[in-house]
Amino acid sequence: MNWRLFTVGLALAAGIGVNVFLAMDEQIAPPDARTKVETRTADPLFGMQHTAAARQGNFQKMGFGPEEVQTLTKIAAAWEQRWHVQDAAQDLIGARIEATEDSDGLVTALCGTGSSLPVRYAAMGWLLQETRGTIAVLNYEDVPLLKLESWSRNARVQAVYEDADLAPERKEDSVKMAMAAILTRDEQTLLDHASPWGRAIFAGWSWEQVQKKHPGVQKRLYDYVAVLHLTLEVANRENGLCAG
Repeated sequence: MNWRLFTVGLALAAGIGVNVFLAMDEQIAPPDARTKVETRTADPLFGMQHTAAARQGNFQKMGFGPEEVQTLTKIAAAWEQRWHVQDAAQDLIGARIEATEDSDGLVTALCGTGSSLPVRYAAMGWLLQETRGTIAVLNYEDVPLLKLESWSRNARVQAVYEDADLAPERKEDSVKMAMAAILTRDEQTLLDHASPWGRAIFAGWSWEQVQKKHPGVQKRLYDYVAVLHLTLEVANRENGLCAG
């Protein structure tokens, strides 16, 4: 017998045995988990600053076109004047924020601390109300304070955000489309990648088709985005909720 060959064979067998043992002992993530880790992208709007001067630029960054940016800017300006946002003594937004009975929850939503959602989505549960089955932005004149609205408990905001905004092939209007799915309580259609939130050739991704399926969603979306930005401006200003 060739003892050199015998020795090499034993070494190979031992190595294979050790590798098998290590593989059995190793904690291997399931395929779905590995896929999510590998394909999820960073939030493209991370670090956005919310100031009055940044409004138009921020609306553009969120994926709204030039005409939409102008519309959003006008809506925000109208609410800003009506709610006396620039007058600390009469500012309705500041007053409703200060009156909240859940300051920790509101800080999490508006200041981006301790939440897995960016503020544009985390704020939805606080700034959107459900009235007779329709979800729309609140009017600061009609509420005494900000509170987490009950409709949001069953909303699939996190799933929609991750599926649309963090997709490897993210669409330019993903914020608009994702928010529309939440506003219309049509999250499952988006998550199923079915028309009008489809990813296939014959079940396409279409803002026009979203509006046809859900008439009125455009106005509700514009109102929310405008009020959202105003609210974040107030929360982030000097001595605001997020200042310290």
